[in-house]
Amino acid sequence: MTTSPRLLLDTSIAQLQTLAAFLAEEMGEYRQKTVVASPEARACKEILLTISVLIPKLQAARYVVADEAVRLGRCVDCEEG
Repeated sequence: MTTSPRLLLDTSIAQLQTLAAFLAEEMGEYRQKTVVASPEARACKEILLTISVLIPKLQAARYVVADEAVRLGRCVDCEEG
């Protein structure tokens, strides 16, 4: 089964947004419970920062993929690349 690049990017972006929301919620709850940052809390913060940088890059890539498909006369949302 072949998946279109745009669908793959859309799915990845949605999953990363869900993960970012979960991590942000966990970080908020963790801050309320303790004052000292554990290694786990620091790792969550680093992951959240990385995801927050990655999501806009993937969103930009989605438009590049769509523009390239249109330029080549392909269907943007079709599964065939």
